[in-house]
Amino acid sequence: MRTGSPELLPLFRSAGQARLLARIFLQPDRSATLAELARELDLDDGGLTRETNRLERAGLVQSARVGRSRIVHPNLESPYYPELYGLLLKAFGPATVVGPAFSVVPGVERAFVYGSWAARYLEMPGHDPVDVDVLVVGSPSRLAVARAARELTASLGREVNVVVVPRDEWDVGASGFLREVKNGPLVELDVRRESSDE
Repeated sequence: MRTGSPELLPLFRSAGQARLLARIFLQPDRSATLAELARELDLDDGGLTRETNRLERAGLVQSARVGRSRIVHPNLESPYYPELYGLLLKAFGPATVVGPAFSVVPGVERAFVYGSWAARYLEMPGHDPVDVDVLVVGSPSRLAVARAARELTASLGREVNVVVVPRDEWDVGASGFLREVKNGPLVELDVRRESSDE
């Protein structure tokens, strides 16, 4: 597990613990084994297993065996669940909920969070970010992007500001703004569409 409290919300023991909890609580319908979580979150297998055991002993998560694999879910019966879910959503939500929100918008090819929220997420020191800056690559409907941003603002409790850039502009990256974004803190979001057609 990563050491040191996370910059976004230093109530957790480590950034790794916070990211693990955020992944489990904020994406409960996306089941993953402990090995898959370790790869996805870039965490040590052994450390992730020990942290999961601690969280399960505390009653915050539950696990189930599927064959030889262990799947972890939030414990919805925990008295801490509602408040912990809210804290995780506000602090770490952009990394887990913004991508899926834009994955259903046709024309979105890639999405990133940049700026102060991305910096705190990547453990760069600084003040609590007041907003979340999102860069969308592709040619989506501006109306659909604005609707998704409004819904995210309401659920995250932070203003979500979106800039849309065509793919050719992103690929070239010639503008000063795009060079600054690419050279600054940048968190790529998963906008893959999950459907039975794939």
